[in-house]
Amino acid sequence: MIKAVILDFDGTLVDTVGLLSEAWARAASLVKIRIDPKEVEKYVGLAGPEISLKIAGGDEAKAAELRRLKDEIYDSEYIGRMRLFEDVEPSLSILRSNGLKIAVASSQTTRRLKKYLSLLSVLKMVDVLVGSDTVARRKPAPDVFLKAAELLGVEPAECFAVGDTCFDCESAKNAGMRFILVARKDVSCEKADFKAVNLREVVSIVLNNL
Repeated sequence: MIKAVILDFDGTLVDTVGLLSEAWARAASLVKIRIDPKEVEKYVGLAGPEISLKIAGGDEAKAAELRRLKDEIYDSEYIGRMRLFEDVEPSLSILRSNGLKIAVASSQTTRRLKKYLSLLSVLKMVDVLVGSDTVARRKPAPDVFLKAAELLGVEPAECFAVGDTCFDCESAKNAGMRFILVARKDVSCEKADFKAVNLREVVSIVLNNL
């Protein structure tokens, strides 16, 4: 029996993949690395330390500076441009009205998740937040999804995990959860149990499997 839905944040609830990619590329230029934002997009879904190391070619000192610069740029110029996908609030409302618990499990830090969801006025619709800073291993390891299930008081098999990348899919499947891929863009993960084009379709899938 499904008791909970655990959702990714970036690209699933909020239209931020392009914003994050731009911020990373701008930060990279400040440390003399040239990278196209479109190239960065394939890394979004991983946590900041992994993204920065990939961009910096494994140079840990440069990666640390890159993360600092990206956070400064994003916080000062991009937060105000974050937007929920238009189907988020009604979808969360329907899930909650059907007795399902809701968690957000992300490669963002928990502090940032709380800040962002509060700014977007949907924090009250989420029961549990799990950021990458609260677990030993980040996506694609299963830790954030397992931690969310633990905090919700449910078993992994009682959860649907929802995300927009194959990193999310791998993390969820390793956690023993069924996974719904939200393919707002042209993305495919062969291990996904279901594929939806938006959260409205996600809600239909979840309700049909209660």
